Amino acid sequence: SGNDVRRVGEEGLFEMLVEKNIEAFRKSQFETIVTTDPHTYNTIKNEYSSGNGRYPVLHYTELLDKLTTSGDLKFAKKLDYKVTYHDPCYLGRYNGVLNAPRRVISATGCELVEMPRHGERTFCCGAGGGRIWMDEGELEVRPSEDRIREAVALDGVTIFVVACPKDVTRYQDAVKTAGLEDKISVKDRSE
Repeated sequence: SGNDVRRVGEEGLFEMLVEKNIEAFRKSQFETIVTTDPHTYNTIKNEYSSGNGRYPVLHYTELLDKLTTSGDLKFAKKLDYKVTYHDPCYLGRYNGVLNAPRRVISATGCELVEMPRHGERTFCCGAGGGRIWMDEGELEVRPSEDRIREAVALDGVTIFVVACPKDVTRYQDAVKTAGLEDKISVKDRSE
């Protein structure tokens, strides 16, 4: 989508990618663009100037929500996990997609325990805006480790659910570096 290159200041490359992608969209037949990446979701939905609703975009959690709500997707076996969910900034804070991921978690049979910083007040992991490529410098505690410790402090929570491909790697690494592999595991919402 060009999100990352735009966030690090490569506006020309971003515009080139937008033109190339819009050309591909025009040549294709589709009803909706579905993405797993909240950054791509935000970029195509809000920053593709030719888009402006012309290319409907769904985050995959919205699609799963529609399918479970309509009854088109049913779970043969309900899960019995106590989980917490990390709202990606570009999904929750910037685009207001807060309920769909939670309804899908509920539909699986999992019990959701909210972290103190959630929803529109979610804790930013720092992966967006091009920061995923930057050195974290002289931090005492990495933001991702801080977030994992927040989740581990919740009573009975054993799974940290994410809905962004960048978060899977970032938080799995944080679980290891914080030495908490025996306390919590990171799962993508689709898992």
